[in-house]
Amino acid sequence: MNKIYGVSLGPGDPELITVKGLKILQESDIIFYPGSHFQDGRKESYVRPMLDQYQLDADKLKGFFLRMGLDRSAAEETYDETSALLIDTWKQGKKISIVCEGDLSFYASFSYLLQRLQQQNIPVELVPGINSFSLGAAKHQVPLCLQNEKSGFLPLENSIENIEQMFKDFDTLVLMKIRTGLAKLLPILLTKNWKYYYCERLGTNAEYITTDINELHNREIPYFSLLIIKK
Repeated sequence: MNKIYGVSLGPGDPELITVKGLKILQESDIIFYPGSHFQDGRKESYVRPMLDQYQLDADKLKGFFLRMGLDRSAAEETYDETSALLIDTWKQGKKISIVCEGDLSFYASFSYLLQRLQQQNIPVELVPGINSFSLGAAKHQVPLCLQNEKSGFLPLENSIENIEQMFKDFDTLVLMKIRTGLAKLLPILLTKNWKYYYCERLGTNAEYITTDINELHNREIPYFSLLIIKK
């Protein structure tokens, strides 16, 4: 029985895909990739430029675009439509891959498709990949953890009280999806005796990293950004 494959592409550098992941893409009949559908009608995909580097047949590539916003109903509708198309294509005997940036088990849209496929007992195989925070630590040349140190993750955080509470139990924190919360946090973070490692658009031509968060005061923070904080 044929499987549907979930393939992680890594954070942005197309060379950070695994050998196994690339081989599966090359052998696939159709490759589904995610993108964003904005309110002004634009459709963009962070992963499509990565796929274009693998010299794949463009006719194999099919995007599914999620409407941006806090209302999840439109996204759920897209997941329903995409999973139905996946299952229909799978029944035709096609070898199918679904890709995502970073790792497909960490804040990935793939997980919502996986849930729907599992409900229909469709066999799925997942190929893990490099997370953005792993590449961020490598770019800054700083260890996330050593010996018995502990690391924690906070998405969409805008409360300094929550961060301080987390630091009672963790030595390193990774703030994910910081675009909306950083403006509120930044003045307070500057008063702390912590070490900061900021990253955005890792692995792309627009990559930017800094350890001086003063530089972020007037900077437009993109969606693909994170902040590593160490005590």
